Amino acid sequence: MVPARRLILSACLAAPALALLSGCAARPPEPPPPELPPLPGLRRVVLVHRQSGERADVIYFHNGGYDPRAMESVNLLLRDRNTGEKAPIDPALMDFLFDLFYRTGLPPTTEVQVLSGYRSPQTNAKLVKANSQAARESFHMQGKALDFRVPALPGPALAEIAKTMQRGGAAFYPGTGHIHIDTGPVRTWKTR
Repeated sequence: MVPARRLILSACLAAPALALLSGCAARPPEPPPPELPPLPGLRRVVLVHRQSGERADVIYFHNGGYDPRAMESVNLLLRDRNTGEKAPIDPALMDFLFDLFYRTGLPPTTEVQVLSGYRSPQTNAKLVKANSQAARESFHMQGKALDFRVPALPGPALAEIAKTMQRGGAAFYPGTGHIHIDTGPVRTWKTR
């Protein structure tokens, strides 16, 4: 008699749970929420030079245009660290980075650990001699490339998202754990 009582009790307890679950199954799945647009007319990046700790937290685009003072801060932070030479950084490179964060859901306040921005021809030539993966005609020499890490996301995943954006070059370097993006032709390449 005890086993029958347990069976009835189990059935009584399970009935409300089954009713709840069957109600869930009867509902059609909810559509995903629409993508939210970025803040209208406002683009911000937070760049931190990995070795020096130097930081640029700037709203580089607002009121329909690029802010020259903010872009000057970007130019200064992304200068060639061997020669001290700075060059104008392509604002589209900052847009690529900003849109990459938007795609991943990262807030624009996410810190970007910069490894390399602008490179003078002399610095690039030294790098080509020392590293067979370095490009002789690097977009770094035109202020159109950025090598960086984002501690908040795995590098390979971030690089894959950058590749899907079709905004220029994108690759992940597993040996150093950094991502490269540039505003040159759309492409990727094998890395070590």
